[in-house]
Amino acid sequence: MSRNSTETELQDLLRSDDKKALETIYVQYKNEFLNYSKKYGLDRLSALDIYQDAIIAMHHNFVSSQLVLTSSSIKTYLFGIGKFKILKKLKEEDKFLRVETEEKGYTEIQIEESSPSEQSVVLSAHLKKISESCRKVLELFYYRNLTVDEIVQLTEYKDGNTVRSHKSRCLKRLKSLFKVR
Repeated sequence: MSRNSTETELQDLLRSDDKKALETIYVQYKNEFLNYSKKYGLDRLSALDIYQDAIIAMHHNFVSSQLVLTSSSIKTYLFGIGKFKILKKLKEEDKFLRVETEEKGYTEIQIEESSPSEQSVVLSAHLKKISESCRKVLELFYYRNLTVDEIVQLTEYKDGNTVRSHKSRCLKRLKSLFKVR
């Protein structure tokens, strides 16, 4: 049996809520995910919690949404969910600042281990070094969680592409300030 037909059959079993298929996936990728999570500096228990949450989310998506993966494998999908959950946890712990880039969708800037208040001071100092227009766009997008279209309506920018381009340049400048440190 080829790998693609096995993958397709496994997806079919997951959609039909087959617990044995779920257990197979859980066992098959557990150690690999735990090793993968080490590069983010997670302890084993946190990594295991995140892996279990990712398995539950994947299972839910297959059963309730009748998910069909056509361009990725179950492993890739599972690890994608897991990576999202890892980054969310690190962001909550203020260990990473998430910065979007055009190349990969995002990049992480690791902030040195320090207290959240020290991290805020560093970020605040770097924000003072960029232009007023950059601070405004970044504030609207990241602090107020406005969409690009909402930013266009509130500012003098002519369209969404202009906002995205300006935001990208501002983030590159901010990222370079963190590297200098």
